[in-house]
Amino acid sequence: MIAGRLRWSGKPHSRWTKPKATVARKDSKLLTILHVEDDDNDAILLGKACERAKLPAVICRVAEVEQAKAYLLGTGEFIDRQQFPLPQVVVLDLKLPGVNGFDFLNWLRGIPEFANLPVLVFTSSLSRQDHAEALALGASSYFVKPASFEALVQMVNFFQFPDGPAAN
Repeated sequence: MIAGRLRWSGKPHSRWTKPKATVARKDSKLLTILHVEDDDNDAILLGKACERAKLPAVICRVAEVEQAKAYLLGTGEFIDRQQFPLPQVVVLDLKLPGVNGFDFLNWLRGIPEFANLPVLVFTSSLSRQDHAEALALGASSYFVKPASFEALVQMVNFFQFPDGPAAN
């Protein structure tokens, strides 16, 4: 089920949605994902792919690096940890307005509390240089956004089942 509310901060490309997607799980535990993505369509597609893959997740989306920093630090509008829990994983686009994803990775890995927080780069960049730089700055994985929705669902499914999709 996709649920959520959209809040505007008044700046262009500066919006977040919480929660973006929730999927029930037998043990009632949800994976909290911080999705740093400025493109509304890409954010919606990731939420729908998580739902289709039955990934038990709450996706908290921010559109800019400064919002991601505030979210992780629990400052400003993200001070309430009940409403904005620390994520277990960050899904990061590299090409963002203002500060880019590389600068965010560099900042994140400089904070001891977040040194081991998994960061999955989701980008449209096919550049080998971008791939190498993201991994050198501490990204856990690098994924090129697939062209089809079904390929995105398969990619998300592998987050949940590292050895492949579960047998249904």
